[in-house]
Amino acid sequence: MSVATVRGGVPYVLRDSVTTSGRKVRLPFYMNWLKVRVSGNPCRLYFTEEDFDADQNYVLIPVPAAATPHGEWEGPVETCAGSHSDLWVRGDGGVSSIELVAFQRRG
Repeated sequence: MSVATVRGGVPYVLRDSVTTSGRKVRLPFYMNWLKVRVSGNPCRLYFTEEDFDADQNYVLIPVPAAATPHGEWEGPVETCAGSHSDLWVRGDGGVSSIELVAFQRRG
């Protein structure tokens, strides 16, 4: 039996500006951990295309402030084949500069 860690894997980094129209983030692999940093305006992170289209069920990533000094969100997020293989992002209130780091799921 092996012990798996939550973090690790090969990182995929995306730096981009996202408007309020938003866009799909096509990942080159399935991931197990995600970290997103923003500046400019907050960013909405969606895990399905249906939620993106309906503008519901998203995580709001805040800009740096006293309560959130780094303006980031991170956590265990696994993607898999089908409707959960990619992510969608949208600027909230204007253009959001994002840095998205996804870690590859192994095994």
